[in-house]
Amino acid sequence: MEKLTLTVKDDSKLLYLVNFLQQLDFVEVKRHKPIKSTSPKKYDFFASAGLWKGRAIDAKRLREKAWKRNN
Repeated sequence: MEKLTLTVKDDSKLLYLVNFLQQLDFVEVKRHKPIKSTSPKKYDFFASAGLWKGRAIDAKRLREKAWKRNN
């Protein structure tokens, strides 16, 4: 048995396709909820709390590394 994933570009024709596939005795049709990927996921600022926990680094050293110039 194989599984296929179909992407229907025109929603108005989806029902037609599903009805057609259900008429075939060797095809089992299972519908799934559509995946919503239209809007980008917003960044959760509070998820990065504790990012520097346990590291021996201070603001001065961070600035030195960030602004380090190679002459």
